[in-house]
Amino acid sequence: MSTGIIGAGPSGLSMAMFLDDEVAVLEQGDHPGGRASTFVREGFTFDHGPHIMFSRNKEVLDFMVRSLGANVHQCRRNNKISFKGRLVKYPFENDLHSLPLEDNYECLRDYLFNPYKDQYPEPANLEEWLLATFGRSICDKYLIPYNEKVWNVPVADLSMLWADRIPKPDPDDLLKSSLGFETEGYVHQLFYNYPLRGGYQAISEAWAERVPDITYDYAVSGVRRLEDEGWEVTDGRDPRRFDRLVSTMPVHDLVRIVDLEVPERVREAVDGLIVNPMYVVSLGLRGEDPDQFTATYFPEPDFAVNRISYPRTFSPHNAPEGTHSIQAEVTCPEDSELWRRGEEEILEHVVDGLISRNVVSSRDDILVTDVMRARHAYVVYDVGYEQRAELVRSWFREQGIELVGRFSYFEYINVDGAVIRSMDVAGRMNGAPVELAAAGVGA
Repeated sequence: MSTGIIGAGPSGLSMAMFLDDEVAVLEQGDHPGGRASTFVREGFTFDHGPHIMFSRNKEVLDFMVRSLGANVHQCRRNNKISFKGRLVKYPFENDLHSLPLEDNYECLRDYLFNPYKDQYPEPANLEEWLLATFGRSICDKYLIPYNEKVWNVPVADLSMLWADRIPKPDPDDLLKSSLGFETEGYVHQLFYNYPLRGGYQAISEAWAERVPDITYDYAVSGVRRLEDEGWEVTDGRDPRRFDRLVSTMPVHDLVRIVDLEVPERVREAVDGLIVNPMYVVSLGLRGEDPDQFTATYFPEPDFAVNRISYPRTFSPHNAPEGTHSIQAEVTCPEDSELWRRGEEEILEHVVDGLISRNVVSSRDDILVTDVMRARHAYVVYDVGYEQRAELVRSWFREQGIELVGRFSYFEYINVDGAVIRSMDVAGRMNGAPVELAAAGVGA
């Protein structure tokens, strides 16, 4: 059997590594990695949006780390949250002592004496779950404004699926954090790995070396089922034929180019799947970074940035000696006024906000700037998402096209999640579970 895989991001590459078939990967860009790739500006290494390696699945994490060989760097999380002019350690509920005294009291009081536990014994959406789990004050001060800023929909419209990704606070830890004891939350991401050199794309580069047939600069523009079974995929110049097909391209694009009679219910389900675009503003800065933060979160509504990260903290080789770097993320709906702004205006807003918050000392310290528009960035789990997504996945599977990847299978996953999904799909296609130890990585 021959299998064609559209896309050489982590999902497409891992599928190619796990399938028993003769596999060919078709990639529209000139390098592997997709949204998890890397670029360099004047000696500064930036990813197309920040990426780090952590996972609750130790086997998958070991697989990813092993693929890098000696080219790996381990760090300890040092995240902060901007709140009323001060920086609070992440996650918010594990550093209540750093809040103003009244805010600290309100958060502890509303957690301990929480009427929403009884009001929402079976939450129907994320807002009800957050209130029942954390109490009103932690939600109002951080969780609700931050999540609404990232996802651009009311928290009441977000699916309960998100609750699976947010660890419940430990009551003892929350009490200790209010009194000033050091506590840590979200411990599965307390330590993370990152490529020592080459940025996050180094993972995809390592995987691409194990895939013998990758065609770059192949922008798929048509997909057609053949009368004698199988598929024809074309970029308008060079048609390719395969027995089976796997797509990692955005499902909104796939449904537009596939030569199949797509039922109206499927098209409506695709149209109902929300993906938010994102600006990624990258700055190369003069001077050493005294703080070595990993990321800072901004719930404030007057600053469009929801998170900044620090690539030089991920690896010392991500910036020249005597410098450091920042990446700022701005998410918004595609039909928003914010998305229609010019890139210079976005850059000015970001720089002004970082200077006013003392993150950047002055414009004179900025050595390099870059503003990138990512049309596909954040998959939104709104209420009803599960039903729409499953309808789309099952319909394409019935036609003979397997969907994998963040924007095709349509799930908010990191690269470890992409590996897990590829293992599941490849195992079903192979007729036997995928064994990571047999994938040849790190051998």
